Amino acid sequence: MKRLATIATLALFTAASAQDIATFKQRLSAPIKVDSLTTINATVQVTEHRDAAQIIATTPAKSQRTVSGYRIMLFMSNSQNARTEAFAACDTLAVRLPGVQTYVTYDNPYFKVASGNCTSQEEALLLLEKIKPSFPKAFIMRENIPLTELSK
Repeated sequence: MKRLATIATLALFTAASAQDIATFKQRLSAPIKVDSLTTINATVQVTEHRDAAQIIATTPAKSQRTVSGYRIMLFMSNSQNARTEAFAACDTLAVRLPGVQTYVTYDNPYFKVASGNCTSQEEALLLLEKIKPSFPKAFIMRENIPLTELSK
């Protein structure tokens, strides 16, 4: 519940329009499917203060604010085919876990592929367990995640 409250608060600062907030509220209230047998039904109530809409409207969409979080490092290489392998890793994850965000970066001389926008270690561990069968060398890393990416 604490995680949902944190995400809801952060989303209020990052949303660009009322439609985005409505979509976010709808996603928060949807049941969470843990596995094929377990579904968590949760009720989330989002309360907007009267100044929130004005603050959101005046905040630039590409805000540089970040939150400390976690991502899963799937791939890192500096081989000749590293770029091709990095995008292949993205494609593999997209097929096996659709909807999970992936990020390809080039940090000279390495191509890196990271996944997820986890706000807690527990959330990162759950994602890591889903990713491990496809990427056995994957590991959790700390990351400063832009607030704009949390609403995706």
